[in-house]
Amino acid sequence: MITLTDSEDLVDFGPIPPEINRLLQQGVDIHPSDPARARAFFRTAIELAPDVLPSYRCLFKLQNKLRDFESARETATSALFRARTQAGLDADWRRWTLAQLTAAPEYPARFVLMFLKALAFIELRDGHEDLATAYLAQLEQLDPEDGVGASVIAALLAHREA
Repeated sequence: MITLTDSEDLVDFGPIPPEINRLLQQGVDIHPSDPARARAFFRTAIELAPDVLPSYRCLFKLQNKLRDFESARETATSALFRARTQAGLDADWRRWTLAQLTAAPEYPARFVLMFLKALAFIELRDGHEDLATAYLAQLEQLDPEDGVGASVIAALLAHREA
């Protein structure tokens, strides 16, 4: 078992249960050297507390890094479902409005944006430019100040189309 002692090396995942934080910190700590164990830590965190949103982000970021795009898509889709449910948004992401997102609790609303961005990136990497474009168009409406950095994905898409 890995013990993290230096609080400066810890990632701030926000208000999450201590046992889930411990699993995520362990996964983050070992992901470069042992991605399989890191993946296990992240999956365990999701199984123990499926509504804790940072766990999904850790897992799909690792899956992306490992170029496991199908698994990353599944994780990001599950994550978006959890976040949009917590935010009180409609099941169809294409119907979401900035007013609805602004009225939603801040924590899940922020993750809604992050998970939409993740799906745009995954779809772009997987060659589905039309779906990536649709996610990015929705992100422009929901995050006009580009707080989650969707413009980076848009630039990648524009470069790919050029």
